[in-house]
Amino acid sequence: MYAPWASWTSGYQIDSASTAALGASCVLRAGSTLLTAIALVALIFLPVLAEAPDEESAFSKIRAEDILPLDDRTENGQLDAGEKNNPLLDPEAAKFDTWEPLASEEMQLHWDLPNFSPIDCFHDIGFRHSSTHGRNIGRGIPLTHSSWSNRPYHVDWFLGGMLNSSLIRNRVQQNNDTFGGVRIGWDFDHYWGTEWRFGWSSPNIDYRSTSNNTSADNRLFITDFDLVYYPWGDSKIRPYALMGLGFTRVDFYDENDVHFGTSLLTMPYGVGLQFPMWPWLTWRLEVLNNLAFGADQVTTLANVSFTLGMEWRLGAQPSSYWPWRSSRYIW
Repeated sequence: MYAPWASWTSGYQIDSASTAALGASCVLRAGSTLLTAIALVALIFLPVLAEAPDEESAFSKIRAEDILPLDDRTENGQLDAGEKNNPLLDPEAAKFDTWEPLASEEMQLHWDLPNFSPIDCFHDIGFRHSSTHGRNIGRGIPLTHSSWSNRPYHVDWFLGGMLNSSLIRNRVQQNNDTFGGVRIGWDFDHYWGTEWRFGWSSPNIDYRSTSNNTSADNRLFITDFDLVYYPWGDSKIRPYALMGLGFTRVDFYDENDVHFGTSLLTMPYGVGLQFPMWPWLTWRLEVLNNLAFGADQVTTLANVSFTLGMEWRLGAQPSSYWPWRSSRYIW
């Protein structure tokens, strides 16, 4: 028998089962989402919790003002044993070694020093130079509107007498005679100059042997390069000292008619005086010992010369500034 309410009851049962299944599904989804969220939170905070110390960190007990730099802690003795033994924390490890030269200042050579000039060697032993003493030292009428360096080159002649010594001791004697020659020079500083000289003489010679008292001539030539020192510098009256090196040539015959033609190493030295007559012309007085060292039976010669000379000064290149500067001095 068919009941009219059976279909309604049947439909109600079906709807209740569907609703129950849907509710269970929602509950499962919500549970899985919650578990997933809990798992993510656990994965994020688990490492932090694992590394956290059980007790309060030591740094939390230190105030900011108690944290000192390494240098201050070193001075105050606050380093622990590990830090004291660590070479990287040693303040001395950051310092560079002091640079020390291989040679001390006293051991350095002149040419190792800056701005070296060869004339510095003479300055070390007491001689003057324009770089240390200026143009002059205030003696001998110092030059103001002129200078010897305005005409640093010179060509001159000289003439005088020579006192000669024996050519061969106790056998061949030279007589005194005139001595003359020419010279060229260059004053490269207010206190220093250099020169080349060539001079000649023809003194008579006497033979001292008892068997032969005849006389003959000797041809004597001298050439040398000289270094000249002017101790007063750029002064009108200019004394000087001279020393050089060169050769003396002697050419003579002895009492036995044996020919001697010998060149002797010569070292002239002496003093002199210069004073200008005009800007381009200078008088010169000089006394030199022309020391020639003996060789080939010729004895050492000490021929002393007294000469008067005249220099022709060269090299002036005055610049004219007229009409811009009319009060100019040209020398």
